Amino acid sequence: MKPCIAAMPSYTYVMKGEKLLRARGISCEIKRNEKIAENGCGYSLYISGSCEYAEKILKNYSIPVTITPYGGV
Repeated sequence: MKPCIAAMPSYTYVMKGEKLLRARGISCEIKRNEKIAENGCGYSLYISGSCEYAEKILKNYSIPVTITPYGGV
């Protein structure tokens, strides 16, 4: 599985997302963004597990998220 980055509009959503994913066994880590996006908060969730499954979980809990591949893939 390829890693991905989950961008969210606030740090609170990033924290909630991390808690939800870790509770379901998905490896993830909060990291500070190098460049702050217009719609971002300055932090993102780096996901090492199934990105599709993680996105589905976050959206089911009404967490706004944009998933992008990590590592230039």
